[in-house]
Amino acid sequence: MLPVVVHMTPPPPAGGLVSTAASVESMIWAATVPQDCLEHLTVARGDAYLSIVVFVKALDLTHAEEQVDRLMQRTLGQAPPLEGWTVTGCAGADLRRLTQ
Repeated sequence: MLPVVVHMTPPPPAGGLVSTAASVESMIWAATVPQDCLEHLTVARGDAYLSIVVFVKALDLTHAEEQVDRLMQRTLGQAPPLEGWTVTGCAGADLRRLTQ
């Protein structure tokens, strides 16, 4: 399982925020297809951003980032409460580096 950190921002000016982190998590799960290989995710909501950590099964971090980016774009296209939101970052996290 590989982690990918995603950052999202609402449309300007200070676009609408979704109600809860749990609702965003539900929207992502609803947009998921088997090819995403999604295992787990967690969402943190700030005043003008969302931070999401997504864990997927993938060959390597590059593939994990591609899978998660496709999932996030699909979610944005399918979830009306996220209309106008933008993925501003999608990067794999190499957790091995933290333990060395």
